[in-house]
Amino acid sequence: GASAVPSFAPSIVAVALTGLFVSALSFASRRADDEEEVESMAEDDAAVSPVIATILMVAITVVLSGVIYVWASSLAETDVKGVPRVTFDIEDINGFDADEGHWRITVEQSQTPLATQAVEVKVFYTNATGALNTYSVNLADSAGVYGFNPANSDAFVTFVDSVTKEQISESETRSVSTFNSGDTIFVRTHAPDGTPLEDATITLSYAPINGDGALLRTWDDLSYDQKA
Repeated sequence: GASAVPSFAPSIVAVALTGLFVSALSFASRRADDEEEVESMAEDDAAVSPVIATILMVAITVVLSGVIYVWASSLAETDVKGVPRVTFDIEDINGFDADEGHWRITVEQSQTPLATQAVEVKVFYTNATGALNTYSVNLADSAGVYGFNPANSDAFVTFVDSVTKEQISESETRSVSTFNSGDTIFVRTHAPDGTPLEDATITLSYAPINGDGALLRTWDDLSYDQKA
């Protein structure tokens, strides 16, 4: 399964309940004063009913809770080192086929384009002898990885880049390679030695030469004979 983003729902509920509690205390304290001033309030057309005041306070609490939720959600989509969150979709294709079976991982959305040469894929699996293997590859590797797929490359991991065009001048553009929405990673369901993968783990990391990197996503418990 894929790693999950922590939920902020409990925090929102706590904030809302706190607001309601504070509103109730405020209403109780005002009620005593309002009973003494009920006659003057009746004469004052501009006075605000304590019930209306309480409703307004609850409404403000709800609005603040929503603001806090949006702010917290934005934090959840950025890891502690500032690497933007990237969302993916994974699908198994002909998993039983030793020659063409693979998992297709598609980038659905990225907060900002990342450098392709800074993205690394690792596959942890058990080989035919029962030993734990780790296969690591950089997506910018031109040796059968970058620009390839399982149909035209024997590589364990391949990558098809959805290249964007950048305008240089009125009559000239250039292709820019970034790890962004629309890109696709292919990981074979069978190891290079032909072993079908069971309980395998795939990790996707952002590891720039300069600056901090981070783990973008993990898929675990992957098996060639099960849906991803």
